[in-house]
Amino acid sequence: MISIFDFNYINNFEYISSINLFIYSLVLLSIGSFASTTIFRLSSDISNKNIITTRSCCPNCSQKIKIFYLIPLIGFLFQRGKCSSCKKDISRFYPATEILFLIYGLVVTFVYGFGIFNFFLLFIFFIFYILFFLDLKYYYLPVIFNVLLIICGLIGNSLFNIFVTDTAKLFNLSSFMFSFYGLLIGFISLWLTNFIFKLMYKKDGIGGGDFILFAAIGSLFGPFSLSLILLFGAIFGCFIYIFFKKRYQNKIPLGSCLIIGSILYFLIKNFELLNNFLVI
Repeated sequence: MISIFDFNYINNFEYISSINLFIYSLVLLSIGSFASTTIFRLSSDISNKNIITTRSCCPNCSQKIKIFYLIPLIGFLFQRGKCSSCKKDISRFYPATEILFLIYGLVVTFVYGFGIFNFFLLFIFFIFYILFFLDLKYYYLPVIFNVLLIICGLIGNSLFNIFVTDTAKLFNLSSFMFSFYGLLIGFISLWLTNFIFKLMYKKDGIGGGDFILFAAIGSLFGPFSLSLILLFGAIFGCFIYIFFKKRYQNKIPLGSCLIIGSILYFLIKNFELLNNFLVI
């Protein structure tokens, strides 16, 4: 099976009926709604809430939200951006996330169609999105989501060759070893950096969640991507420090930086090999 980096044609929506596209759009909005809800419930101040079974309620008045108002985007519009009970403003983060997932999902489907690439890109974006904002706001990288990324990388590359590059062939690496070495090098590199830092300054310089996240990124994109991803992440971290120094003067959300680095790596790698897209 070809790698996603060797994929060089656009599927567009010609083979998808209008009703199926409408249903799929609702699914994308629902995924975005679940992502924003997950971020809210996993934040440090309400970490005791279950993200699956707990009924959604207004964070201001704690009134349970009616079923109709839980419909992604539609519920927000019908309430005119305010809680129907206490009339407090509903965070714009919810509809913004739903719209973002809708746009992202439609673009991915337009390019790759319904298939294995579509599934993995949606799943990875879903995990990345949650981890990005949890780390950016709370310096929190839940282990379960990092582990899901590792599983995604190992399965996606071993069974479907999704992110395996031609460089792996030069070093005679199997798809599984491509992911495994990426996982191993990603974890050890940050762990070793923190170990040296701790010897020098008697305190941790990198959080344990960052080790696992970088390992997960390595399992997705392989060992040869890690230096470039780390470089992009470091540049983004410098940007955060310079322009948001008051907010992040003591600690930089490295996990969020690594996620941005991973997205930039993926885009650059795609545009490097998908030259056919650039003439359309």
